[in-house]
Amino acid sequence: MAKFASLALALAPLSMKACAPGQPLGTAAAQPTVESPLPCVARLKEQAQIYELSVEAPGDRAVPLTIFAPARAGTFPLIAFSHGAFATPQRYRAMLEPLAGAGFIIIAPMHIDSEEFPRAEGEPERPPHPVTWATRNADFTLALDPPEAVIRRLGAAGLTIDPDRTIALGHSYGALIAQLPGGALAFEPDGTQVSRANPRVDAVVGWSPPGPMPGFMAKGGWSSLTAPSLTLTGTADILPGFIDDWKAHKASHDNAPLGQRAVWVGEGVDHYFGGVFGRIKDQPGAANQALFERALASSLHFIEAHSGASQPCALGPAIAGELYEEDQP
Repeated sequence: MAKFASLALALAPLSMKACAPGQPLGTAAAQPTVESPLPCVARLKEQAQIYELSVEAPGDRAVPLTIFAPARAGTFPLIAFSHGAFATPQRYRAMLEPLAGAGFIIIAPMHIDSEEFPRAEGEPERPPHPVTWATRNADFTLALDPPEAVIRRLGAAGLTIDPDRTIALGHSYGALIAQLPGGALAFEPDGTQVSRANPRVDAVVGWSPPGPMPGFMAKGGWSSLTAPSLTLTGTADILPGFIDDWKAHKASHDNAPLGQRAVWVGEGVDHYFGGVFGRIKDQPGAANQALFERALASSLHFIEAHSGASQPCALGPAIAGELYEEDQP
């Protein structure tokens, strides 16, 4: 049975100087100072900037992109983000702006099923599943390996992508899309299975991923995950007629390989944290907002811990209504 450990971390103590044997007081030998990691919540309050542009995908297909980036020059890890069904990247600003400010370049395509996708006259508002599936995966591949137009746009702002640190992130349908480059294996519309595993992906974070679906995703599809994965959900995360038991969202965690998985569950949290993102409301409620901030901080800590950060941010004590568990290696 896997052992779990809470990631509510205490701040590392500062080392103290001591006199070496034979040294007079006042001339203590210099000792290295161990700095405490910055709290995740503080890191998530840094400034970010947003760019929007359209790039061309194979087949002369235009893909609208929203780029969230730190409001300072430098080289930063890449996060590719896939939004939920019918949504848009801009509806996730509450999630993506703070992560960008914390030190990430986030590339978020607008998928063809979005309610706001620019369509030519006569194009269907709801493309069939094979089209949505193919284009969503192509969009995410583009986000993981951005074209030259994106590199130039970033370069003009003094921003560079660190090629050695890459994270896949998504919500709902987009969470499944993000899990595929991490090694998860789904069924294609024709019933075959195609591996989309990308060795560059260091970690996967899925907010409310769908559970098993006949002919689409089996429980065993997450057993092939090779990248460490975090799954986030809540006890009110129900979509009537589609996901009637919130525990279905945990399937990607429950069936992932032991030793490299984590799960966050919020008491009373629904699919959109009461309207913080996705289906936005002006007043999501104080409890939803507090748990959302903890879920975001947990995501940041997990990402940094599994993508080569020299010192992951500190989560601090857990708050009421959250459960966060991670397999011990």
